Amino acid sequence: MNILITGASGLLGRSVFKQLDANPAFNVTGTAYSRAGDRLIKLDLNDGTQLQQTLEQLRPDIVIHSAAERWPDRCAEQPDAAWALNVDSSAQLAQQCSAAGAQLVYISTDYVFDGTAPPYSADDTPNPVNFYGRSKLAGERAVLANGDHWVLRLPWLFGPVERLSESGVTALLDTVRDPAPATLDDWAIRFPTSVEEVAAVLEQCLLKITSGIRLGGIYQWSGDTPCTRFQLAHLVADACGLKADHLRGDSAPQFSEPRPQNCQLDKSRLTGQGIQGGEPLQRQLARCLQPFLGKGE
Repeated sequence: MNILITGASGLLGRSVFKQLDANPAFNVTGTAYSRAGDRLIKLDLNDGTQLQQTLEQLRPDIVIHSAAERWPDRCAEQPDAAWALNVDSSAQLAQQCSAAGAQLVYISTDYVFDGTAPPYSADDTPNPVNFYGRSKLAGERAVLANGDHWVLRLPWLFGPVERLSESGVTALLDTVRDPAPATLDDWAIRFPTSVEEVAAVLEQCLLKITSGIRLGGIYQWSGDTPCTRFQLAHLVADACGLKADHLRGDSAPQFSEPRPQNCQLDKSRLTGQGIQGGEPLQRQLARCLQPFLGKGE
């Protein structure tokens, strides 16, 4: 099976590329834009001609579309650029995948929901409360309207990072290590999810496709540990053998861009097909933070 991964230099794309590339059942190509090179070909997703040429040359069976603007505040600050990447280029990619005979996997977010009535099934009605969520929901709809494609919704991601600030989860290590008192959100409940686990889930999905099982529509995956940012900081501290006594929780935080309170995703559509996750959160945190212990970023 030929697989093309967009955004393969990013947090999720790197782990997906590494996981699938190690499987001899797959022939994997990754794309990037500003960080192309080192086995990643340069691709401007907003360039329709270049996109068409890439699909014609590589002839992928599956395209995993992990490229996105995923920071809610940055989406609100640069809405045109975020919409172009999360929606317009995704619609164009879906159309061209259909024309090329490839199936597109669109990576989406739990932020398509308003967080008032968890857990959310894949069939529940979305109601995003911020621009990021609206852009990803529009991307979902554009992709599903333009061919036999499918969506994978994910929550707050973390994993092996090049710098701690690459994920809001790993960035908490700096917050924990800084002795200055700090106040963290203790209201919004999140479900930190390892990109390595997501990569393994995608591998299991693709192996099902190779065995003749069709995937389509909307799927969801999530870690199993609910926690606020404040609670997660304590989990990070515990995983790294550090103290977090200088941190305080804020039960009524003020966000520059609205956040939903609890968008817990029901992943039974995948677990019902035998798709399995991996390690406990504490072990995942310890492994990805260990390279940064004993040094600042």
